[in-house]
Amino acid sequence: MKKWTDEWFEIWYQDKQCILDTMVRNMTADLECGYDYFGNCITKQREEIAAYKEKFDAEVMSFAEKSDTERNKWCYYDMLRRGAIDALI
Repeated sequence: MKKWTDEWFEIWYQDKQCILDTMVRNMTADLECGYDYFGNCITKQREEIAAYKEKFDAEVMSFAEKSDTERNKWCYYDMLRRGAIDALI
């Protein structure tokens, strides 16, 4: 039987935060290289960051309706589906 511990949620949350942080760092690097804040490239990045954050927030809010086991199982399978982890258990 698989053990669904809070570790899966923690790993999932950290993974999502790292992706968001990387998106922001990449945009910041582009701005430091002289990209126009109102140009297509940066505008698209800002939109993608906002969409990613909105989806992330919605996923976190959906956990309020799940049990701890359901939440951790969902996090595990989401990371597995996205390729963030290999089948570990």
